[in-house]
Amino acid sequence: MTMHEIELDASSWKTAQDFRQALKTAIGAPEWHGDIVGAFLDSIFGDGMNALKPPYVIKVVNTSNLAPDVKELVHDFSSAIAGTRARRLARIGEDVAVRLEIEN
Repeated sequence: MTMHEIELDASSWKTAQDFRQALKTAIGAPEWHGDIVGAFLDSIFGDGMNALKPPYVIKVVNTSNLAPDVKELVHDFSSAIAGTRARRLARIGEDVAVRLEIEN
């Protein structure tokens, strides 16, 4: 399978909601998709409700001027994806090839 690469430009983000909305758009989440990290993890690793299907990597670029709380959310989300991927692989032997990378 081809690894899709999605780039999210964080240069205009002012709030955590800006990140969440950009991510929803990038993964093709349904309109009613939740905003908490758990909702994203469920839709990425769960039932495949998003238009974008693994494998993919999301690269968040232009993060140097993000507000500290937004930067922290992006880092927390990246860690949550990595942790969920690792736990799923250990638990059921399935690797859902999804990553969120943060670049300046």
